Amino acid sequence: TYVNIWRRFILYIDKLCEDTAITSCDQCIRKHPQCAWCSRTSDNSNIKRCRSYTKTLQASACATADITMPRSDVIFQKNLPFSSRDDINVVQLRPQNININLRKGDTVKFNVTFRKVKDYPVDLYYVMDLSNSMKDDLAELQKLGARLAEEIRQNVTSDINMGFGTFVDKVMMPFTSTVPDQLKNPCVKADEFCSAPFGFRHQQPISGDLTAFKESVQNTNISGNIDSPEGGFDALMQIAVCGNKIGWRESASHLVVFTTDASFHTALDGKLAAILDANDMQCHLTKVNSSVDSNVYVYDKSKELDYPSIGQLRAAFVANKIQPIFAVTKEVRSLYDGLKSLIPNSFVDELANDSNNIISIIKTAYNKLKEKLQMSLDDDNKPTGVGISYRTLCPTAGGWAENSLSCDQIKIGSEVTYEFTISASSCPATLPSQPMTFTSSSLQEFVKFNFNFLCDCNCSSMAEVDSPSCSTNGSLVCGACLCNDGHEGSRCQCTQSTIGLSLNAQCKRSDTADICERNGRCVCGVCDCDENYHGKYCQCTNTGCPVTDGNVCGKLCGCVGGKCENCYNQPKCNCTSKNGIPYTLDNVGSCTCHESECIDQRSNNTMVCSGNGNCSCSSCICDPKYDGIYCQHCNSPSCKTITAECSSHEACAICVNAAVQNRENANDLCQVQCKDVTFQTVKAIPDCSVCTANSGVTCPSDCADVDPSVLTPTPCSQAQSTGQCKVSYNIVWKKSLRNYLVLIKEFDQAIDCPKPINPLVIVLPIVAGIVILGLIALVAWKVYQTWRDKREWKVFENEMKKSKWTKGQNPIFEEASTRFENPTFHGT
Repeated sequence: TYVNIWRRFILYIDKLCEDTAITSCDQCIRKHPQCAWCSRTSDNSNIKRCRSYTKTLQASACATADITMPRSDVIFQKNLPFSSRDDINVVQLRPQNININLRKGDTVKFNVTFRKVKDYPVDLYYVMDLSNSMKDDLAELQKLGARLAEEIRQNVTSDINMGFGTFVDKVMMPFTSTVPDQLKNPCVKADEFCSAPFGFRHQQPISGDLTAFKESVQNTNISGNIDSPEGGFDALMQIAVCGNKIGWRESASHLVVFTTDASFHTALDGKLAAILDANDMQCHLTKVNSSVDSNVYVYDKSKELDYPSIGQLRAAFVANKIQPIFAVTKEVRSLYDGLKSLIPNSFVDELANDSNNIISIIKTAYNKLKEKLQMSLDDDNKPTGVGISYRTLCPTAGGWAENSLSCDQIKIGSEVTYEFTISASSCPATLPSQPMTFTSSSLQEFVKFNFNFLCDCNCSSMAEVDSPSCSTNGSLVCGACLCNDGHEGSRCQCTQSTIGLSLNAQCKRSDTADICERNGRCVCGVCDCDENYHGKYCQCTNTGCPVTDGNVCGKLCGCVGGKCENCYNQPKCNCTSKNGIPYTLDNVGSCTCHESECIDQRSNNTMVCSGNGNCSCSSCICDPKYDGIYCQHCNSPSCKTITAECSSHEACAICVNAAVQNRENANDLCQVQCKDVTFQTVKAIPDCSVCTANSGVTCPSDCADVDPSVLTPTPCSQAQSTGQCKVSYNIVWKKSLRNYLVLIKEFDQAIDCPKPINPLVIVLPIVAGIVILGLIALVAWKVYQTWRDKREWKVFENEMKKSKWTKGQNPIFEEASTRFENPTFHGT
């Protein structure tokens, strides 16, 4: 029941606060938020100074004025009311400054409220791309002129100031042509006149002078460059960090309208022009030396510093609470849409080709941005050991949103409530130099969280040196004696030399490190027991005696030295335990414990100490391998139905390994295989064998609760059911669970699986063998052919030598004859 749970909690607190290791007020209030210290000076050395607050109040030895118990609280140091419409100073967040006083282990809760104020001031800076492709957009803006500001004032907010600036790109190759003629007029090839190229030009500071804004726009001429991306990020960085020169008001929302039809250059693009220095996120605006342009500033580090990165822009916008509105053409809309998720409180909309919808874009963006609120906490200044959780109640939500600081659809006059729960798990050695801040990039206001830790008692700084209450051998601090070296005791009344041995060592049993069993204090080598405890080491309790009349013993009995005595010669003194189980009064007048105290009444086991130990002073002394109040728990593998052999846990390890490998829930998938054990996946199998008290080696974090003295860690390795990959696991004994813990290595293909056979290892030898066999065959064939030809040649030569030839005339041969006749000859 709830009452029993509460009683157990109170007993738990009492045990914590009354720890005999606590000897000072500072230690007491750091132990638990419910611990209180009694600073009363008393001759009674047995007084318990650190107790739960309830017990301290009940203790007659301590008055309320002597109790030290600092309480955690929250103080609203500054809590100005919300401003109204006509107030000059706008207040939308309250409280504004909070002091948080925390005790270790304690928790506080408080709320911060935001109320949307009507007609909140707005500073709007209009920065425009002046590359030649924006010619018609500039013409439209010049046509609008002052009407732009008037329409924004009428349709958006009446309290608006405006500024104007322009940008092109870095005047360096390959971004801008450096041909002398084109440096003077980048539009010379198109037979048009343009202004000389530049990086960023701040032409009109933010102000309520609409005429100056109109003139600044009218005096602007188009320019040009070479590549498509523009240097707009340089302009945005200077607009963000040059607050004084730009003219941002501290009490207004900061909006930047960024218009372009091209993509942007970002960090590292400057390397194309041999610019190696990263953007330093500092202001580098220099006034132009011209009487005409007396209010015009230019970015003088354009050729020296790289473009800023998106991350740098984000940081600058958040730090200076700037909300950008990217009004871009359809061709580059998708590119700028990606910036919305990277830059908080940003807005992207599509700009018409001639910018005729710019007023509509600004109105839509302002309405959406003003209805959205994204708050944030400065975690960099959070003290060590502090935990912070929060939730938000938005005006249109049906309930609290846990771990969220965002709200949408915030209308004028509506409120947002933020609930913070802050706790301290430790006392930090040092505090951050600055308080934590709770704010938004869309607000100029913020809430300060100032932390103060209640870890030291005020009386600790008021020590009485060489106090008579401390036998002049120590200082009286918060009612307790802090002894000088060589002196001990509750009143520093004994010295080390009078005993010859360590005083504390005489108050401990040989088998424990606890002084007086944590039931008393060691006074000059003798245990001074707490109430209801007795024995040399305060190891016995006599709380079994009835408390019918407020005394330890009943009406017919007296209590002397923790023993119930028969005061009126009665045959016996009835002693009952606090649980109603009768005790027995022995022949020396002590209430001896009944064995029923050592039987778990909630269990079916009726054996004393569950049959696994002996009953002594109402407590069980367990046999080896057993622990628990009634020795009901076995802390040994011998009590388990399965052994520590690898084969007993093989199925579980393979199942978990496969589940993790397939990104499935191993707890659900492997219930059957792992029903008798607990498993844990690890990156690498740790060496838990070093986790012994005397090893002197730091125990791996995965082995923090492992006891190698109960079970020597068993390393195992098993092939998976499919494939040749192996599963590595280690079987250890987990102390808190009193059961096996299987540490299963997460699947790593590079380590757990054999490397696949390189096909070249197979193919190349086969091909090489074929080639070599072919070469051998060719060589053999060539040798054979050569031998065969040589043999036939010898046969031919022999035949030639044997042949005999004779000379003769061909019988049918006739020699050729030719006859010539002389035509002039006339023979006779």
